[in-house]
Amino acid sequence: MELIRSHHYLIKTDWEMLNSFFDELKEHGIENFDELLVKLEELKIRNANDLLKYVSGDQCCESLAILGEGLLERLRSAVSDRELIMTSSDEVGTYLLDKFAGHKQEELWAIYIDNSNHIIAEKKLFQGTLDKSIAHPREVFRWAVIYACAGFFVVHNHPSGNLLPSKSDIEFTEMLHEAAKLFRIEFLDHFIVGKGNYFSFCERQLF
Repeated sequence: MELIRSHHYLIKTDWEMLNSFFDELKEHGIENFDELLVKLEELKIRNANDLLKYVSGDQCCESLAILGEGLLERLRSAVSDRELIMTSSDEVGTYLLDKFAGHKQEELWAIYIDNSNHIIAEKKLFQGTLDKSIAHPREVFRWAVIYACAGFFVVHNHPSGNLLPSKSDIEFTEMLHEAAKLFRIEFLDHFIVGKGNYFSFCERQLF
């Protein structure tokens, strides 16, 4: 599938960027939000424009300025009605890292797209330890038909951080691949995410 380039999530995930920002604040002696509010009051920063002027000025150190400007840019692009376009397995994987950050229980989601690679729906199908008797392709394709999608990919998380696919993961992927041929709906990939990393079945040529 030929994919459209987008500028979202190409450098760091939101979670990674926020962590870097707060680590940088700690370097400047700011350990919590109360201390941050006091500092903002001292600097007379009361809105986003004031903050942008500060991080762009001479008073702000370079490392904090880079992180601050990056966060403001990310917030500007985080509008609720923007169209999500998935352009590559790397970009999808990075998007999913944000989505699953902090999830403690295993979940399986299907994400459905149209002919232009716009996400038209995201559906959580199962929660809990997955095996082939619970995670069945029928649920994936039931919603694929309802949404009249052109293609889909599935994702589940391994909270332990071990991204190696289990025997059940591989069997489930093979079942989806075969069923997709019958439905003539494109099965794009199966992702496993956990602790800031992802595994792509498509990248590893496992189907």
